[in-house]
Amino acid sequence: MEDISLSRKERERIFRKKEIMDAAIRVFAEKGFNSCTLEEIAGTAEFGKGTLYNYFQGKEEIYRAIINDVIVNQEKIIKEADNSSKTFIEFVELCTSELFNYCVKNKNAFLIFVREVARLDRDYRNVNYEELFQSLSVIRKIFVKRVEVGIKAREIRNFNPEKVMLLYKHLVFPHLHHILFCSPAEINVEDEINFILSVLFDGIKSK
Repeated sequence: MEDISLSRKERERIFRKKEIMDAAIRVFAEKGFNSCTLEEIAGTAEFGKGTLYNYFQGKEEIYRAIINDVIVNQEKIIKEADNSSKTFIEFVELCTSELFNYCVKNKNAFLIFVREVARLDRDYRNVNYEELFQSLSVIRKIFVKRVEVGIKAREIRNFNPEKVMLLYKHLVFPHLHHILFCSPAEINVEDEINFILSVLFDGIKSK
């Protein structure tokens, strides 16, 4: 939805920046940061290279904007789940559902984010890692706090909250990466969400 408080010129600028970022996401996802050029991004966006400089200083700034956008959306999902849920179980169900749907809808941006967090593009040092992990720590703190509340309410067993958070992260994101980029099968998002929640809450041991 457009922000009507913005002028037409400001709205057009936001729209153009999004077009450039969408094009850059496709190029970065296909080639990685180091192997692509600003010219390729401009060509994919169907803009002249000079036009891109009206919105970004270079491909480094575009890349940072993409990473930041993924983090902002993850933080928004976690905060909304925190505000909308009464129990830890509800919180995790909301987080998982919204994270899966966001990552499926924005799969290439998610791929770029995963590469960056894993530092697979090791020659690239333009992301401020201190700032990156500071943003991610906000998400971690919310999740850990909800684990602590869930333990006190006896919803879940008394495990180390940090370890529960790490288990969740390493269960959800690698699985998302696999089904989006490694599995030839068509994705049923609802089935994948239910699978993760079932493994997390019920385990794999036969009752």
